[in-house]
Amino acid sequence: MSCYIGTAVTVPLQLTQCFGQNYGQVKYEGQRVVNAHECHTYLETRVNPRLTDQENVAQVEADLRDLATTDMETETIERLLRSTSPVKPWEVGEAMAECLLEDFYGVIWPWNMERDKRTPRASLPGADLVGFWQEGDDVYLVLGEVKTSEDIHTPPNNMTGRSGMIKQLEGLVHNHKLHFCLMKWLSPRCKGTRFEPL
Repeated sequence: MSCYIGTAVTVPLQLTQCFGQNYGQVKYEGQRVVNAHECHTYLETRVNPRLTDQENVAQVEADLRDLATTDMETETIERLLRSTSPVKPWEVGEAMAECLLEDFYGVIWPWNMERDKRTPRASLPGADLVGFWQEGDDVYLVLGEVKTSEDIHTPPNNMTGRSGMIKQLEGLVHNHKLHFCLMKWLSPRCKGTRFEPL
């Protein structure tokens, strides 16, 4: 499986499936990047802008700089803009999953979850991924969970067990309270945008 992203720089990325299984409508699979250099380039040029929400951050930076009217205010804003937190592996995993699903399968993400964090180290409850997938005239709600692991086993240990991926996916399938909560979360983020018809 290969993908060439439609960005300013064409980024090739080849994946190969290394494990997977179906449980009714729930499917999981593990993909391995074929070429380490392609992976590094993809992470740098495609995943990092999503992970750091560069589009929104650039707008916030511009708005904050517009507020500064004195040297002291400018210095304070610059200090604020330089204050960042180290990125955690699970955050990279979630951003990479979003990019891969968008680039390889055409999944649409109407909202970057980074914007919902109230603290720099927050791990938001609910589904890790919330978006849409369109096939012809049909639109499907995409709910997903992401597990990031350095475990060399296939599948890795975080796929099974009481808090594993399989249990989390089963919860996403059967938990109607969670579905309604996610729809309430998604609705105002799509209202009045190009995503509302979806």
